[in-house]
Amino acid sequence: MIYLIYGNQTPSIKSRIKKIIKERLPEHDDMNLVRFDANNVLVQEWIDEANYIPLGYDHKIVIAEGCYFLAKTKQKNKIESDQNYAVLTEFLNHPSDECDLILTFPSLAISTTSDIYKLIKEKGVIVEIPDLDQNGWKDGVKRYCLENAKIKINNDALNELAERTAGDVALLQTSVAKLALYTDHITYEDVILMVNRPLEDNTFLIFNYLIQGKNEEAIKLFRDLRVTNVEPVTLISMLANQFRLLNQVMYLTKSGYPDEEIAKQLNIKTIRAQILKKNTYSVSEKAIHRTLSTLFDLDLQIKSGQVDRFYAFELFLINFKRK
Repeated sequence: MIYLIYGNQTPSIKSRIKKIIKERLPEHDDMNLVRFDANNVLVQEWIDEANYIPLGYDHKIVIAEGCYFLAKTKQKNKIESDQNYAVLTEFLNHPSDECDLILTFPSLAISTTSDIYKLIKEKGVIVEIPDLDQNGWKDGVKRYCLENAKIKINNDALNELAERTAGDVALLQTSVAKLALYTDHITYEDVILMVNRPLEDNTFLIFNYLIQGKNEEAIKLFRDLRVTNVEPVTLISMLANQFRLLNQVMYLTKSGYPDEEIAKQLNIKTIRAQILKKNTYSVSEKAIHRTLSTLFDLDLQIKSGQVDRFYAFELFLINFKRK
């Protein structure tokens, strides 16, 4: 049997692989269960392994993890020039009864029009691991706490934990494991104390503080993030993206575009466009352009070692002006 398992959630992919192994190969060792990193090992090497059944075994499983060549957008890889995809196509056209081949791809951005994808769809099984929506993720978080970690969680704590893990299964597992060492009944205060907000959320908070003239709040949040080893250059890049987006919203608003059309043009939610549009009344166009130029120069100075990165970024927060 041939399997293709893909999606953004690596832990869910691993869980599905374990299930297949349990069903198809309950007794296994290093001889009849072989894994390859498809980013670094040529196709022909793991197909050779799939075609070889060691003496004393009736069945085996070969797993090729991270099959980059299935990406919708072509990815650069050092082994690409030596790949022989013809041997994979041959194996897919004539699957082995003695060997299961499992391919994985760690993204939903997969090419469904590629010959390899079409062959697997025809000859084997394709498993897509979808991202959960907000309600589905919240239910999943609650289920994981109660069934997997065997700990209770309050409703307000559940909402906060779901928001802070934001659909990331690996982050959820790590966060719940940390909380389980601390308590057997998670409260809102526990989540606030022990689970960090996603960096994107914190960057958005810094951005909002600056737009609202709350420079001291922005500095306080940055100092909190510094304790968790967040690098200023990362914040600079994310902040610059926020200010570029604000600049685009300001331009489209002046051009007479309604909120829905602004959201469509910039590929963001309408509510996000409305919030940014409201922010345009708190900051001048001149200030946006000045800030973008300052962030560009700051990034260059930090990367070239001209300034201390933490001191320089905090100075930027102190000196930020909305007009």
